[in-house]
Amino acid sequence: MENNLEPAAPVDVSRRPKFVRWALMLGIVIILNVFFSVIVSLAFPTPAYESYCPQRSVVPTDAVSCDAIGGVWTNYSATPAPAGMTAPTGYCDLYAKCQQPFQAAVDANALSSFIAMIVLGILAIVAGLLPIGSSIVSSGLSYGGAAALVIGSILYWGTAGNWLRLLISAVGLLALLYIGWKRFRD
Repeated sequence: MENNLEPAAPVDVSRRPKFVRWALMLGIVIILNVFFSVIVSLAFPTPAYESYCPQRSVVPTDAVSCDAIGGVWTNYSATPAPAGMTAPTGYCDLYAKCQQPFQAAVDANALSSFIAMIVLGILAIVAGLLPIGSSIVSSGLSYGGAAALVIGSILYWGTAGNWLRLLISAVGLLALLYIGWKRFRD
């Protein structure tokens, strides 16, 4: 018996459906950013509100007891009480003092997460610009890096000031223009 096995012909990549190439690239972009998000959330866990502002089971009824548990007492203006009842003299805001440190921790976490996403995004863009042999993988890494820049910016947008927003927008625009010029030269 003769062995008529011939080597397989190389696969012509251009004959594959374009939607498969786009689906793979889009999958790389999405999963890369899910991966980045998990890395960032593990590296910079979100501050827990309860760590800064624990739940109180007792509601103070006067300024001294309110201050003793870390609250801020606010006096009411004198209002007449219904017959047989005592009018409240004020209320205790149990979370006024703890809210500021909590918000500062949230803002610091947002900044750290933003920086991490930007660094990861830039690394992905650089990796996508390297000649690694697959245009789909390179494009997926480049677009995934650009998406990481956008996602990181969106997460920090509410905390950033106007000048920082302008800088973030300018850097993002320049990164996308650079990818376009580098990848798609006509």
